[in-house]
Amino acid sequence: MSTIALPLHRRRSRRGPSAPRLLSVALVPGSASAVDAVPAMTARDAQARLVALGLLPPSAATGAWNPRTVEAVRRYQEASGLEPSGVAGAATARLLRAA
Repeated sequence: MSTIALPLHRRRSRRGPSAPRLLSVALVPGSASAVDAVPAMTARDAQARLVALGLLPPSAATGAWNPRTVEAVRRYQEASGLEPSGVAGAATARLLRAA
């Protein structure tokens, strides 16, 4: 199962309207570790490598994590023998940078 950080509670400041703040994070049960919940490389870097490898069309390289990028990361992880979580954690980032 993939590791995903989920906001559990958001609270507004008593001083007036402001952007909601993340107060706590939970990991999905069965996840490997908290380290895998956060990408170890930027979306722009991952997309550049995935485009170069032919796993992502250049039009999908937006500089942000989007569904097409996550799916391309999953396909890369499966082909590399990693757990296909769709998150470019440390192991995935290391392999992508070396590819």
